Amino acid sequence: MNTILIDTMHVADLLIDDSYFELAESIHNKKITGLASVITITELIKIRGMKDKERMHSDLGKLITSNLIFVDVDRTIATRAGELRLKYDIPTADSLIAATGIVENVKHILTDDDHFNSVKNLIKPIDLKTALKHIK
Repeated sequence: MNTILIDTMHVADLLIDDSYFELAESIHNKKITGLASVITITELIKIRGMKDKERMHSDLGKLITSNLIFVDVDRTIATRAGELRLKYDIPTADSLIAATGIVENVKHILTDDDHFNSVKNLIKPIDLKTALKHIK
């Protein structure tokens, strides 16, 4: 089964953007494995909580009960993130997200964040259209 790491903004879009319906359904039906770092939860609380705390709690509940797999940061991921941060100077949260995918041996990250371009030789950034091609 194909696995894709999903960056924070795209995780949020799974909940609210109709153009993500096919990807959301494919994750729900386990046609594709969607991974996200637990750091995404931190980022979503800040982003969504600033706009609407009630909706933020509802959205987090939906994510936690979905088939999206949230990977905890362990010592291996933290160490790899530190190495990425040092070598590529990407922000700490993004280095933790990238390290999650790299340690989990994921080949692609669904993102439009330019910070991940510097690690494209380790985990390849892709857009939604490309992600949908990975669905079996």
